[in-house]
Amino acid sequence: MEYNNREALILAANTTRKRVKNVKKLLRLGTQDYMQVIAVDKEGGFIDLSKKTVQVGDAAAKKVLFDKSKVVHLILKLTANDMKCKLIDLYEAYAWDLYDKFEHAYDAFKLCLSDADLVFSKVDITDEQKKHLLANINKKMAAAPQKIRTRFNLKCYTYEGIDAIRDAMVAAEKECSDETFKISFTLVAPPEYKAEVTSLDK
Repeated sequence: MEYNNREALILAANTTRKRVKNVKKLLRLGTQDYMQVIAVDKEGGFIDLSKKTVQVGDAAAKKVLFDKSKVVHLILKLTANDMKCKLIDLYEAYAWDLYDKFEHAYDAFKLCLSDADLVFSKVDITDEQKKHLLANINKKMAAAPQKIRTRFNLKCYTYEGIDAIRDAMVAAEKECSDETFKISFTLVAPPEYKAEVTSLDK
């Protein structure tokens, strides 16, 4: 997007700091790789790349940003399709501003799931754009319920015995469960029990 999908050139000397007999072993057609843009000729439209200047830690960090950007791009592409408009128009209308106002537009989209008004108050966006954008954000980024299970042993040596354990678990279910967090207890085989939690927040 930033360079309008232009082709770029990488010299053999910029592929690695090590000595290699064949550069094709490091650069294979059809694969994705991380490189640094070292020069841009705006008049000629030439872009020079370097792979040897990219550190391992930098590549991992950029992969996270790349994955986030793919999600943002997909949501905006779906929104543009729904609105029958050009994708670049949405970027220019509010998407680039989201990158400026937040650490990443992905973070802004994620915040929209809980506080959309806060996000939209920082950019200039129409009601129609809000409607379609929120619909696609909820479709692609809504968190799926997570189930977490654990097993534990529980014993009671008082006169009440198993009744006391059952009453304690029933009270715990009522006290801890709500609309977003639900816990349940199941007897496996005395004295082993299973606790299962269903929540949107893992």
